[in-house]
Amino acid sequence: MFAALYAPSIPTAAVIDVARAFTPRFEQLGTALGNAVILLDASGLSRLFGSAQELGEHLRDALSKLSPGDAALGNTAPRVAIASTQTASTLLALGSPGLTVVMPGKESIALAPLSVSVLDQFEKLAESQAPSPRPQAPRGGEAAHVGKHPRVTHQASRPRPRAPENRLLEILSKWGIRTLGALTELSGPEIHERLGERGARWQSLARGVDARPMVPWVDDVPFEAALELEWPIEGLEPLSFVLARLLEPLADRLERADRGAAVLYTSLRLTSRTALGKAVFTRTLQLPAPMRDPKTLRTLILLDLETHPPDAPIDIVRVFIEPTPAKVVQWTLLERAQPAVEQVSTLIARLSAFMGESHVGSPAIVDTWKPGAFTMADFRSQIADLSKIESPINQQSESAHLKSALRRFRFPIPTRVTVSEGRPVRVQTDRQGFTSGAIVEAAGPWRTSGNWWDTPGPRQKSEAGSDAWDRDEWDVAMNDGTVYRLVVEREVGQWFLEGVMD
Repeated sequence: MFAALYAPSIPTAAVIDVARAFTPRFEQLGTALGNAVILLDASGLSRLFGSAQELGEHLRDALSKLSPGDAALGNTAPRVAIASTQTASTLLALGSPGLTVVMPGKESIALAPLSVSVLDQFEKLAESQAPSPRPQAPRGGEAAHVGKHPRVTHQASRPRPRAPENRLLEILSKWGIRTLGALTELSGPEIHERLGERGARWQSLARGVDARPMVPWVDDVPFEAALELEWPIEGLEPLSFVLARLLEPLADRLERADRGAAVLYTSLRLTSRTALGKAVFTRTLQLPAPMRDPKTLRTLILLDLETHPPDAPIDIVRVFIEPTPAKVVQWTLLERAQPAVEQVSTLIARLSAFMGESHVGSPAIVDTWKPGAFTMADFRSQIADLSKIESPINQQSESAHLKSALRRFRFPIPTRVTVSEGRPVRVQTDRQGFTSGAIVEAAGPWRTSGNWWDTPGPRQKSEAGSDAWDRDEWDVAMNDGTVYRLVVEREVGQWFLEGVMD
């Protein structure tokens, strides 16, 4: 059972308040700037308000208290319609004045006398659908104080441009189809053949059939807190106490809502001034996994500010959390428990503050042919999905077919190589543990080069290194059976031991 409220003479926000007083499950059809219809899920309201007729009277009385008077309103007087489908109740609210209550199974009879123009109104409402309010991340502007009602921004989708006249209405008028009942009597295949999918959709709506499920309005309260300080503070130690005061209530709210923090925004208003007013220092932390422990969140913010400190005292501290559904961790009895996400994140943050962000993370492949090239990406903690793990008993491992593998040295070892007729014949290295002597067999060379177009000039080469490479690679076998990968930098003629075959 659904109830539709249509009151053009009453502000949409006031109609929404009426709907919220009856049920938390309601949806706004249309934007707040136009004539919106508020759709209520009336299922289960009979225990509170009685029958469908009594519920409709309660809704009508609540809207009448907000209207200036039905006599002066005319067609804009509040309307209430109750039916078993969303479409039927909405069309009845748009086309029938006063209160309309339709018993289940009687929707087609109640919709039959309505004008087909209500379908055009219904389509306009669907095209200008207003989304639920969503919180906005801080942009470095004003900060809200703790305890005040959080700021929520309503964003209405922009209606698509429409033709001045509805072509489908004009065609139906020429056919003599002026009511919904006449439209439903037409043959479905012929409607689709002559008017396309839109005509078939109109005929389905005229029968009161729902095209989609109801999407209830959700008031997303932003997880945000701010504190204006009496005296500016400097350093991380006093800031730590302020962050603890802000993050502890936010963590409690996240736990009650079964949410975790996905992104942390820290906005610090400084005492220094710019052309637009006081400077605002903002930092963003992308968390590797949802978490809500206040001590961990505070530690991560402080470690980030230790690496990127503000350049002036702070007088307003603001924290904004972008929430996400919390992850449920269920370990298996067959494997060792992995470290907690909070511990790993804190460790990574401490290492980044100590060694630099570019030296900590997960190695990732770079889109280049340069040998040994890689980059450091952000570390992401992932919990293995045990349902996707395949047993090695039932599946033959690919590693069983490997004949050999190259174990590349992290730093290539300089070596001396004797060349005869363009081929290496002897290797001599001073590094302990490596074989020197004559080469039994050699395969190569494999020449590779790249990034020569980015080579800096003679003056720039001393200041900035070059990513260009030009080298030949050889695989050589020694007397004791060891197989090395030899590399010669062709520009300087320097040989290196790059790896060993296992």
